[in-house]
Amino acid sequence: MDASADAGVPPPPRPGMIWIPAGTFKAGTPVDKTPRIADEELPGTAVAMQGFYIDTLPYPDEIGGIPTTNVSRADAAKLCEAKGKRLCSELEWERACKGPDSTTYEYGDTYQKATCGTGVAVEQAAKHPSGQRVTCKSAFGVQEMHGGAWEWTDSPWARGTKGDLGVLRGGNAKAGELVGRCANAIARKPKTSSAIMGFRCCAGDRNAAEVNLTVDKLPVFTRIAKPDDVAQPIADAALKKWASADSPSDAAFVAKAAWRWRPVPNEELEVISGCVAGAKKPACGTVIARGSTIVQAIDGGHLAPEVALFGESRRIRMQSVDDRSAFVREITYVVGMLQVAAPKR
Repeated sequence: MDASADAGVPPPPRPGMIWIPAGTFKAGTPVDKTPRIADEELPGTAVAMQGFYIDTLPYPDEIGGIPTTNVSRADAAKLCEAKGKRLCSELEWERACKGPDSTTYEYGDTYQKATCGTGVAVEQAAKHPSGQRVTCKSAFGVQEMHGGAWEWTDSPWARGTKGDLGVLRGGNAKAGELVGRCANAIARKPKTSSAIMGFRCCAGDRNAAEVNLTVDKLPVFTRIAKPDDVAQPIADAALKKWASADSPSDAAFVAKAAWRWRPVPNEELEVISGCVAGAKKPACGTVIARGSTIVQAIDGGHLAPEVALFGESRRIRMQSVDDRSAFVREITYVVGMLQVAAPKR
């Protein structure tokens, strides 16, 4: 729960607006959760916020109304100011979406396509009348933050890129599980106006907190000189994975080679190839880990696999041999998850 929620009396209510109390929430997506866009989202950073108001629905904030679109960021700000309000910052928007428990989606941590009507093209959804999806709301009571048009915020896109870009939140897309998350955002030039871009307003003193990410530009795939050093945290789990009935009591997983893989900026994985030593029949494999956490364990037959970058930064290829023949397997990184292809012989 939100341990630092405002214990005082809330300010007077404002028609059509929800009061978001002061508190601390987890901004972005923790590194152990997926889906996650490592070079666009904070890693579950604790951010303290003061209280503020936010519109219950997208502008014009009317049940049954069609959300206003085709506005630039400046146009949206002026329309808010005309009502004595302002554009929200992107972290205010995210805080209102995540609720007091910092959930992944406004309705909880498990994706539900029907709740907000996500998973369809935003062009199809942007003109959906407001207030019809009554269960699409955050624990604070803010409604329909996803499922319709993207919503302008007043925040700059401070994620290691050059140029004047602004941040939009919410929206819709066929990749609903990814786009429907409260942490998701897109960047557009502030002068852009489109039928798929709208907004909602906030009120009260603006919170100063912003997403500010340094996007690293480190080598994508490098061999680690001492594989045992990075293998130690996962050695016991790897032994359980590949040990067999004939493995002696003193058997151990021995790393033969290891690589550091950065499939996207701000994401770092260890790829560790090794075998269970001491068994009559070697059992080998490759472990992909994030620190001490195994993300994927892949069988490698009876020869310690060789691993190499394959084509581009998000794909590697493992090569090994089992009782049948030599084979290769491709591993692709997608928004924090790994997709392992079937063996090719």
